[in-house]
Amino acid sequence: MKDVGRRGQMVTDPRAQPFVRAVAYSLRGVVYAFHTEKNLKRDVWLFTCLAVAEWCLRPSLPQAAITVFVSMCVFAAELFNTAIELAVDVASGWREHPVAGMAKDVASGAVTFVAFGALAIATWLLASNWPWHFWLLSRHNLGAVALVTLWLATVWAVRLWPYRADIEIKRPRKEGKTE
Repeated sequence: MKDVGRRGQMVTDPRAQPFVRAVAYSLRGVVYAFHTEKNLKRDVWLFTCLAVAEWCLRPSLPQAAITVFVSMCVFAAELFNTAIELAVDVASGWREHPVAGMAKDVASGAVTFVAFGALAIATWLLASNWPWHFWLLSRHNLGAVALVTLWLATVWAVRLWPYRADIEIKRPRKEGKTE
């Protein structure tokens, strides 16, 4: 269903959007976050380090699937945190407010919990493969290598995808507080 929106432009009813358009909007948001959020950039590098460790240690396919799933959870938590921060900033008029700050802290705390879980899984992966054997140039557990490589390529494709700012989001700089 189409309707005339502001400035006389045709606006598509979101409930009537085809699946492909919905996925495109989702990817636009993900690409925005991967380009603008420092924590997501850091998480990409941490997952890259994990992938290199998995290429060398060659865990079983179930272990690799668990680490890929946990990394997806970390990325998703960061994306939720970014969305919450943007919504809170807009709702508070870009001004500092104690409730807005607490909402952002709670969202950040959720990311921290997921990150600690991911660290526990990484520790389990390393401990369960002790003593370590480096299988980098072997055919050992190729399914796990393929899964990790595919996920790493996907993450880096999103990270390096060109970002075109349709809208410009300017967060005001926090000025130094003088007390």
